[in-house]
Amino acid sequence: MPCGYLDHTTDDQGAPMAEPKLSDRSAERIGWLTTVTPKGRPAPRPVWFVLDGADIVVFSKPDTAKLRHIEANPEVSFHLNGNESGGAILVVNGKAHVEEGKASEAPGYLDKYGPAYAAIGFETPDAFDAEYSVRIRLVPDRTWGW
Repeated sequence: MPCGYLDHTTDDQGAPMAEPKLSDRSAERIGWLTTVTPKGRPAPRPVWFVLDGADIVVFSKPDTAKLRHIEANPEVSFHLNGNESGGAILVVNGKAHVEEGKASEAPGYLDKYGPAYAAIGFETPDAFDAEYSVRIRLVPDRTWGW
């Protein structure tokens, strides 16, 4: 095996690895949403997320670069951090769009992130909803990883 080569088809014991599923990793706290700038450059940003069926839902402050990027080009990717040995890679490609809705109304969002609101300066869910008032929905068309 060449130096630096990682076998992404088997685990440490040589057993075949299953295809990664986003639903298996929905408890992870941080994902990375990558939009595309007008110059065609990828622009990754860490985001809080929840799943809504097969879709990924994140929230944003209004008038941000990521929203302008999505408006100009809805093609995005989303990925989760891998593990220390270069495995547990999961990447989702799809289209994003802005829609109505509050974080406090998104199934599972308050359970997952509500306890952290005070630590980042939000006294109530309503205060978070007021600042992060834009819902972004990523509709996957391809998921891959190892």
